[in-house]
Amino acid sequence: MFPIVLLILTGFAVIVAIELPRLLRQKLHRETVAFFVLIAIGITLSLGRVLHLPVPNITKGIEAVVRPIYKAVERFIMDPKN
Repeated sequence: MFPIVLLILTGFAVIVAIELPRLLRQKLHRETVAFFVLIAIGITLSLGRVLHLPVPNITKGIEAVVRPIYKAVERFIMDPKN
């Protein structure tokens, strides 16, 4: 299991090494913060899956957000008054 954890951390380190210099060079501070937040979420979820920790199902979270929007659009489109 240790080699997989090391591989995950190395992969994320490579991504940071490629993207971070450009973000800093262009002084994109908000984007840099967002980048690190997304990287932290990715590392957490990846390591959680590998270490068999209880990781929330992202698909269900996305569905909970998108379903009300879908239902509203569907009602609008199917409304015979339009």
